[in-house]
Amino acid sequence: MNRVFQLAIALGVSTFVGVPGGAAQSAHFGLGGGLTFPLRDYHTSDNTGWHVLGKVDIDIPESPIDVRVDAMYSQTSQKAVSGGNTKLAGGTADLLYHISTAAPDVKPYIVGGAGLYNVNSGSGSTTKFAWGAGLGASIGVGPLHAFAEVRYVSIHLTGGALRFVPVTAGLSFGS
Repeated sequence: MNRVFQLAIALGVSTFVGVPGGAAQSAHFGLGGGLTFPLRDYHTSDNTGWHVLGKVDIDIPESPIDVRVDAMYSQTSQKAVSGGNTKLAGGTADLLYHISTAAPDVKPYIVGGAGLYNVNSGSGSTTKFAWGAGLGASIGVGPLHAFAEVRYVSIHLTGGALRFVPVTAGLSFGS
């Protein structure tokens, strides 16, 4: 897992260092939230829950690709009679590919990346490697944009994986 972080850091540093002096970089900061839909084994033990997301998108000048770093906290209620919650907290380093459209204020994108998530189901917690991918769109003019996205996330646990789909809507702002 250290190699994943080393790769993410190297990518981020090379992004900033490799930009020509005349090209201006910009960053967009965002906050959002939405529903978390458990899949497969996670769905058999937990109900749909909620999540909050914080993100930073860094534009690569003259490229349809951006770099994103995000953090998410999610909570789902367990179906067992005893109740309880499953809490997920983690973050990923991602690449965004912007899809060209005729409408300049609408920016659909594909997002994918990897990181770490902590899973706490009430009987202890563990932090493991995770990856995810999805689709989204940003709509807006100037420094304020609304965004909506859906992703598939898989956290690799011992003996299997915890899989879920966060559906997120929010606002991003920045230069």
